[in-house]
Amino acid sequence: MWLGLVSSTDANIASWNIKVNNQDIMNNSDITSTIDLVVPETDYYLEDYIVPGAVGYFDINVDATNVSVRFKYTITCLSSESNLISDLKPIGYSLNGDNDTIIELTDTNSTIENYLLSYETTSSVRVYVKWVDDSTETLNDTEDTDLAQNNSFGKIDVNVKFEQRQ
Repeated sequence: MWLGLVSSTDANIASWNIKVNNQDIMNNSDITSTIDLVVPETDYYLEDYIVPGAVGYFDINVDATNVSVRFKYTITCLSSESNLISDLKPIGYSLNGDNDTIIELTDTNSTIENYLLSYETTSSVRVYVKWVDDSTETLNDTEDTDLAQNNSFGKIDVNVKFEQRQ
């Protein structure tokens, strides 16, 4: 007498549907239109205008609601090659709304790394940028003024990379 069993098993395939600033990155990898530089008003300059010495910020919001694996994301922020304001630089960042703890970024270290665990569904990064106006600046006051009169703009290149953790 012979007795045998036959069976099979099913495996669920992990989901990998990440959104950045409410945009599905699988369908569109360019998030330029979703990043807005915010410059708060002070006694010295108007809201949303970048001037020498001003500090502003932009937010990168990662939505992992439809992701079923742990992953690391890396954000690199650099002054763009096409940036006419060479003194506009990323200077720091904060994570998940903790704006009291700002981690410094420098010319040699402008990379942000963070991990999302399987139970976390969102993460936010606030990146601070400054138009440097001190002894380390590369533009002088006349060049700063010329940029404003020529309707120039500043540009920071932002690259966000996602990597599944093993």
